[in-house]
Amino acid sequence: TPTGLIPLYPDLKRLFWEVLQKEYREEDYVKQFTLRVHENLQKIERVTKIYREKVEDTPAVLFEVLEEQRKRLLAVLEQYGPYVNPFVFETVST
Repeated sequence: TPTGLIPLYPDLKRLFWEVLQKEYREEDYVKQFTLRVHENLQKIERVTKIYREKVEDTPAVLFEVLEEQRKRLLAVLEQYGPYVNPFVFETVST
C-alpha cells in the first residue's frame, strides 16, 4: 500500500484456520484492510503538525517519509478513489 505492508488474504485465511479453526472470509479482509485514503491523509497532517510544533530536533527524515506517503496516497486517491480495496495492491516479495 502507499503507507506500508498489509498481510495477504491467503496467509490470514490459513492462519485463522490453523490457529483458531475459524473461517476468514474475503468480505472480512476487505472490510478490515480497505485503504481509507482521506483518513490516512488526515493522520499524516496531524502527525506532521505535532512533530513540527511540539517535538524539538525531529529528524528531517520523518517529514520526508510522511511527505512521500502523502504523495503516494494522493496518487492512489486519483486513480482508485477514497476507499481502496486491498486486493488492488501488488504482492511484494521480501
